[in-house]
Parts: sequence; structure tokens; C-alpha cells
Amino acid sequence: MKDKRVVLAPTRGGFYGQGSPAAAFEHLETYLQTVFGFMGVSDIDVVSVEALSRGPDARSSAMERAQAAAQDLRAA
Repeated sequence: MKDKRVVLAPTRGGFYGQGSPAAAFEHLETYLQTVFGFMGVSDIDVVSVEALSRGPDARSSAMERAQAAAQDLRAA
């Protein structure tokens, strides 16, 4: 699987990304990166969607950021 690319797209109700107060509680991305790394995958991209439980404005903004990040990955 060394030539494979994986794109992780986790969603979250709160903020668990790097630099957030709850960053230490993030375990999904690190777990999946470890599992795919064990299988030989080294090309792993992550597009996180955070703050989905923070109301419609935060949800809309988060979705827009995620879609832009996904488009950037597609262009690469």
C-alpha cells in the first residue's frame, strides 16, 4: 500500500485541532494515521470539519473551509 493516498475527513462538534484547548483529546486522526502507517501508507491528508454543533453559522463556515481544503487537495 506504499503507493496509495488516503484522505481522512473527520467531523467534530467542537474544536480539537492543533492549538485548541482540547487538542490533547483528539485521538481519531492520530489513530488512523498510525493504522494506515502500519499498512505502509505514508501519503495521508486530513480535512477536518470542526464546530458542527456550534450553530448554523459556525457549521456553514466550517463546511466552506473544508470544501476549500478539499479543492486544494484535488488540485495537488
